Amino acid sequence: MPALLSQLLRESDANTLWIADENAKALLTQGFSFSGTLLSNRWDLVQAALQCGITAIFSDFELAKAGSDFSQIIYPVSKEKAAVHHVINSAPLVLRENGELILLGSKNSGIKTYAQKAAQYLGTQKSLQKHGTEYLSRNNFPVGTTLGAPLDDSEYPWLRALIELDGLYSKPGLFGWNKIDVGSALLANHLADHMRPALFTAVDLGCGYGYLSRELSKLAPQAHILATDNNAAALLACEKNFTESKIPGEVIPGDAGSEIASASADMILCNPPFHQGFQVEGDLTTRFLDQAARILRPKGTALFVVNEFIPLGKKAEERFQQVELLEKARGFCIYRLLR
Repeated sequence: MPALLSQLLRESDANTLWIADENAKALLTQGFSFSGTLLSNRWDLVQAALQCGITAIFSDFELAKAGSDFSQIIYPVSKEKAAVHHVINSAPLVLRENGELILLGSKNSGIKTYAQKAAQYLGTQKSLQKHGTEYLSRNNFPVGTTLGAPLDDSEYPWLRALIELDGLYSKPGLFGWNKIDVGSALLANHLADHMRPALFTAVDLGCGYGYLSRELSKLAPQAHILATDNNAAALLACEKNFTESKIPGEVIPGDAGSEIASASADMILCNPPFHQGFQVEGDLTTRFLDQAARILRPKGTALFVVNEFIPLGKKAEERFQQVELLEKARGFCIYRLLR
């Protein structure tokens, strides 16, 4: 997709809105130029775009934050159906009349179905072109068109308190947004064994909606917790849960903890993601370990949970003085890392 996406971006004008996903990463290097506006729900991509001199906005697919009167929207479809439906529903709010919504995706991304749904909603004919292994859908927003029924986006923009999360707020746009992650629950069972009696600072790396932060705060209300994530939806949900649960601390955007000060944490909690989009990204665990080693104070403790096939223990030995496997259960491993 980067080749097709790159071609579309080169042919675009300053009134183009590019909704960027992980496929943008290969393009956002020194020397790349794009005259329009980039919008992404990934903090790292927005920072990379800004480094390239591109106008970029960090947002949970809130298209209106990028402005209006766009001549076209270029969108490599997200892996979550609710997000794609939300973007399609929102497109007419920011497109000028006769503007164009361009969707890209591989066969297994659902692009054929999205192309049909977009055409029905915008009142146009379905247009789908095959480019190698990728598909391209072009949908105009004609003058005087009557929109069809909005697509079911699971009320994408709205935070909601869920019984399944014991009252925590969450929303679509987060991996596993409506359930407690098994690995996180296993890690939470070990928190009580590693508390400090005095005031301490903890960091929740890749915080999601803030489940581990909330569980730690229940056990150690004196702890000051810094929660950080790369995903805009996660930050919105986590901020809401910090407020509602009165958790002392801050919620900070960052790439695997990149914006947390060095040697600032007595404790780190981390359930690192191992997927980005449709792909397994091999260096994610390494990035989280590197940041944890940088952030943790001497004699500090880091608790990690990972899928059992990820060799975290071996990787951690290069960065920490002591690596202890606390538990292996249900396909996960819980590690304690000490400096």
